[in-house]
Amino acid sequence: MRFNLLFIFLFSFLGSFSQEFSVIELNTSARISALGGSANAIIDDDVTLGQVTPSLLNPLMDNVLVLSAVDYLADINVVSASFAKYFSNLGTVSFGVNAIEYGDFTHRDATGNSLGSFSANDQIITCGIARGLNRYFRLGINFSILNSRYEQYHSTAISSNISTTYHNVKKDLTISILAKNIGRQLDVYSSKHEAIPFELQFGVSKVLMYLPFRYSIVFRRLTQFNTNYSSSTHDESIAKTVLKHVVIGGEFFPFRENIFLRGGLNLQRRFDMTIPSRPAMIGFSCGIGLKISKFQIDYSRSAYHLSGHTNNFSITTNLAKFGLFNGNSN
Repeated sequence: MRFNLLFIFLFSFLGSFSQEFSVIELNTSARISALGGSANAIIDDDVTLGQVTPSLLNPLMDNVLVLSAVDYLADINVVSASFAKYFSNLGTVSFGVNAIEYGDFTHRDATGNSLGSFSANDQIITCGIARGLNRYFRLGINFSILNSRYEQYHSTAISSNISTTYHNVKKDLTISILAKNIGRQLDVYSSKHEAIPFELQFGVSKVLMYLPFRYSIVFRRLTQFNTNYSSSTHDESIAKTVLKHVVIGGEFFPFRENIFLRGGLNLQRRFDMTIPSRPAMIGFSCGIGLKISKFQIDYSRSAYHLSGHTNNFSITTNLAKFGLFNGNSN
């Protein structure tokens, strides 16, 4: 009961501050990237899923560590680490760190004279917890501290994700509702507060009965019908505007546990970033996962634009296999 009241209080408090601190949207998981950039309704031992959708945290993630690296656009580099621990009297707790390095820049004055160089970087620290409410439902919450420094400008912010998940083991069906990026900026770069991009999501995934395949469908930005960057709809049809909210992903695992083939389509990315004369594969993503000995290695490639593709790498292991943190905690 106290756990549920805590969720209600925190949701009310943080929701009152919801107001673009867009770095929080950066995804580091190779698996999630391969599925189109959003996957909020899959329950297994992948800790990175629980970093975004906290109600996906579960006992299968006990002692699991995930390290990720992203070769992002314009030589931007991202590294992250995620870890989860299950406590029988508390629930599943996770901890994650993301570090984004934008490189060095030449500092020039108004006339173009070089004044040296400066760097720009962001860090995000996330802690989360989830527990089962009953046989089918789970509730989770996480908190993130965002730290950003660009030359002499510095900012910090807090954010929280709250979600609930329905999971039916017999039907291999999972449904999630996620309230994402509830928070506010604490320290501003100059005099203007940047908004935290609040988002409401609904997701569903299911493993087919006679085929080793899981599909995932996520409906994003449910509180914002028009997701265009300008106020105009650019004479778009209602159908196209609706489809921009949809991310579709699929995961094929022919040998059940050793190899995973993944693909996804982010329809907003497809519609907004495609050049009509050269649509290519913009908005599509693909990836592969391999389990080798005590490790799982995942890779994905996502097409954002003709001029920009991202490569994500993740390596996962359970520290209990090395005799570390062995066994569940009380």
